[in-house]
Amino acid sequence: MQSVADLHALPADALTLGIDLGTSAVKVLALDGLGQALAAGSADFPTISQEPGQAEQEPAAWLAALERAMAALDRELSPRSPAWLAQVVGIGLTGQLPTLVCLGDQGPLGPAITWKDARADAWAARQIDAPTRRSLYARTGMPIDGRYLGPMLLHHFAGRLAQVRTVLSAKDYLCYALTGMRVTDPSTAAGYGAYDLVRGDFAPDLCAQWQLPAAALPALRPAHAPAGGLSEGGARLLGLAPGIPVSVGAADSVAGAYALAGLEEGIICISMGSSTIILDAIRAARPDTQDRYLLTPHVVPGWYGREMDLLATGTGHRWLSELFGWSEGRLDQLAAQSPAGARGLRFAPYLAGGEQGALWDPSLRGALHGLTLQHSHADIARAFLEGVYFEIRRCVDVLAETAPVRGVVISGGIVDFPESLQLLADILEQPVRAVRSASAAAQGAALGAREMLQGAAASIPAGTRGAESGAIPLQAHAGAPTLPGVNSPGYRALYADYRQTIA
Repeated sequence: MQSVADLHALPADALTLGIDLGTSAVKVLALDGLGQALAAGSADFPTISQEPGQAEQEPAAWLAALERAMAALDRELSPRSPAWLAQVVGIGLTGQLPTLVCLGDQGPLGPAITWKDARADAWAARQIDAPTRRSLYARTGMPIDGRYLGPMLLHHFAGRLAQVRTVLSAKDYLCYALTGMRVTDPSTAAGYGAYDLVRGDFAPDLCAQWQLPAAALPALRPAHAPAGGLSEGGARLLGLAPGIPVSVGAADSVAGAYALAGLEEGIICISMGSSTIILDAIRAARPDTQDRYLLTPHVVPGWYGREMDLLATGTGHRWLSELFGWSEGRLDQLAAQSPAGARGLRFAPYLAGGEQGALWDPSLRGALHGLTLQHSHADIARAFLEGVYFEIRRCVDVLAETAPVRGVVISGGIVDFPESLQLLADILEQPVRAVRSASAAAQGAALGAREMLQGAAASIPAGTRGAESGAIPLQAHAGAPTLPGVNSPGYRALYADYRQTIA
């Protein structure tokens, strides 16, 4: 079948940009007219953590990082294409969520409260009893807790609600900064805790529960629809011409999965960064009977993602490396020197103060089980990786209960370590296809910008695959998958032991 991209091809020298406002950095990626990634740039920004559970970020720091990321992209592209800025024809957006930005009359009313902020957890647990939580999940597809925008707003802004003019997530604040438009898409709206999946809109009674005024909500549009043209201020920030169309964009989870595998049932996408996102694509809304996964609107209407997020995988990897003074990559190298099972050591990787994934338990904490004087640095490193991969397996097993799994596609730092890929394939008992990308989420955003320009958002019928919607999944360019090896049968018993020991 001919794709939408074939019917509405962009000129080969036309560029689209994808901007990913992540948990700790902004990444910008450029695609050429054929949809191939040319270069990327990134820049970090700080997180404010001055009290227990606090995780806030300054929106101004996001914009400053975006400016630096564009400068880094320019350093990559200018030697090859000095006039590349003039070739940019569209911009796509994605970002972390749920992260709360409240706008007042003069802009943000203080720092953004990120999805990693735990200060509303205990309060929300008192507000949402088990029957209420179940009812909310049935309507929203979200296991609502204190890290959704509605509860965040009511908890953190209880005394300042009259000052709030607009409630946005991080990606939508970036859109506002670039275009002046206050819009969101369904995948991001799901992070408010007030988006009704059946209605396809914010529900008035759910908004009232969190004291979310209708006037403060952004307008809803499809992810690949245009939000508006680049404003004068947005153009100055990016160093581009005003008027370049900017797409509404989508949540980083579905944008990254779209870039990795398009829309194809049976393929699970794993994006490993500061956190780890496990997500598949299904054609119809299918809530979980035990509320273990998020049911998220995907980038194309009529599709949904079943999503589980592990909170402290990349950050845990970095923390452990810094704790022992290991250079980048040393943890994976050491882990390969320890035998399967890390000589009886078990690492509970709940280092963010709680866990989501398939567990959704804010009380969980990280721990080492079985540590003795005989254990080495290598054993600790392997136990950590095994703990993370066991949690990924727990999530994959939940998705496999109601939909067969045919394979796994993964991106992130793991792709540089064959031994770690083998360990993951052994634990999952699934073929694992590694995809190298500077940012799968940013690439998904750039693909969204292409489809905005091609009019694909209005042209794609529900039930089509990514390749038929104009996307060229990154997995199509990956090499042979890593297959489960000789250790895989033994990991069945080790996984069962882990689940009995840990949670």
